[in-house]
This record gives sequence, structure tokens and C-alpha cells, in this order.
Amino acid sequence: MATVTVSFSYDTEKHKRLHRWLEGLPNRGKSEALRNALNDHLGQNGITLRDIYNEIQDLKRGGVAVVSEESPQQADIPADVLDNLSKLGL
Repeated sequence: MATVTVSFSYDTEKHKRLHRWLEGLPNRGKSEALRNALNDHLGQNGITLRDIYNEIQDLKRGGVAVVSEESPQQADIPADVLDNLSKLGL
């Protein structure tokens, strides 16, 4: 098994939430945290915050909540909503 190093760039103003998160990670824990976040995004760890947000939006529109790993990505989630959900441990 080979170790692969990947780098990426982002704008600190446009991606403030990402920047705050990355800056808050310990230097020796960043790779593991990034791997975990990517795995979560790929749906390997169940329901995501995006799934929860999309279902909340459906309920507001009068729909029925059906949360699954295959929920469509309907909209970008505002950073403040994600921050509040994260504080709840979701």
C-alpha cells in the first residue's frame, strides 16, 4: 500500500467555514480529520448533515421526511446552519 499526498487550494474569504475548521485542527491530526470528512461526504458513515438539512427544508415545504443515504443534494447549506447542527452533535 502506497501513501499518497494530495494538496488543494481554497479562498479564505469564500470558504471561511472550511478555513476555520482547518485552522482549528492540530497539525498532527489534519490528515485523519480530512480523511474522515471525505469519507463522511462519500456516504460511508451514514446520514450526513446535508441529508438532515434537506429533509428539514422538505418538511418546511409540507413534505414528508424520509432520510436515507441516497437523499438528493438539493441546495447549498448555509454555514451558520451547519455550525448550529454541529454544535448539537449532528
